[in-house]
Amino acid sequence: MNSGMCLLFFKFLDDLTDADVLIHVVDASGTADADGNCVGVEGGTHPLQDLAWVRKELLEWISCNMEAKWDTVIRKGQNRLADMFSGYKQSQSFVWNILLQVEKFMATDENIKLDRALDHMERWNGGDLRRLVNAFLGLRFPMALALNKSDVLSATGNISDIQLALPVHGAHIGVPLSAKREMEFVRSHIGLNTANSSDEDNGGSRSPEGVWNCLQAATSLRKPVLVFPVADMVSYEPLPGMKNHATLDASLPSEGYIRCIEACGGRKPTLWDDEKCIYQMSDGSHHKVIATERYRQPLRDVLVMKPGSTVEDVFDALKRMGALRGDYVRAEGSGKIGEKPHLVRKEEVIDSTNRILKIMTNKRL
Repeated sequence: MNSGMCLLFFKFLDDLTDADVLIHVVDASGTADADGNCVGVEGGTHPLQDLAWVRKELLEWISCNMEAKWDTVIRKGQNRLADMFSGYKQSQSFVWNILLQVEKFMATDENIKLDRALDHMERWNGGDLRRLVNAFLGLRFPMALALNKSDVLSATGNISDIQLALPVHGAHIGVPLSAKREMEFVRSHIGLNTANSSDEDNGGSRSPEGVWNCLQAATSLRKPVLVFPVADMVSYEPLPGMKNHATLDASLPSEGYIRCIEACGGRKPTLWDDEKCIYQMSDGSHHKVIATERYRQPLRDVLVMKPGSTVEDVFDALKRMGALRGDYVRAEGSGKIGEKPHLVRKEEVIDSTNRILKIMTNKRL
């Protein structure tokens, strides 16, 4: 591997820290070699070999980082070890949960029998460190497999092999799909290829569900945290600053997106229903929305946050949206409507006890 490829590879590994779940797109047909060249079934590699390679690279990446600083870890103790794992964008509580599970295993396993292993890291060997890294990888980067080219005849047996082997090499779920069929459907329903495509060519008007199923499966591996920001903990009235974001942001459903939803048999999002909200398309990609009183319903807005997000993370997200201004002062939270609110610290992790959140700042919109 030349220096340029090495830099790109390590940048790719560093970029993984922004992810909560990995989706590995696999050529389930087995018609490509290790370098990605199409060579047919006879010369191709089994998809399970590709999975093993990816897992090995992730393991080597974190293990090498740990080994390079292991003398410092031994000298400074378990807190230094926790800090190193926290560098992969995870909370201390998440990391300590893994460390304590591994310590418990090392104390009870017949082949190890090392009590209080975190207090005796000078007695660890390379296998012990890799065991810890493997445990961290499994929880930090759970993987879903997008088993592509499922419409190719040779994929049938390979997909069966993978499904029987799961969980394997860090992958927990495998979803068959055909990227070709999915793209044909999208093009035929948003007008990109209407001259050469028809419903009959694409298996009728029903959308292929592989990509959607894969995204749902990946999300289930590390479910996001839902937070309901409010301006008042009694009426649960929404933040005034969320109105512009919820109604005027250009990233919300465009005409083409809504057409795809309806072509699949679905309906536009609730607040886009003509009976509750009037929307006007300008150039097909941007839109203007005229809000009605429907927007004042309790818990109107919800933020989808990463697992392990704190109250401070929610505050930062709301500031980026323009829903809050100024500096953080304090916050109140509760778990459900009607429950008495309580003060929450900004370092608290969002969970079922504080997901309805009122954050106060020193500036008003």
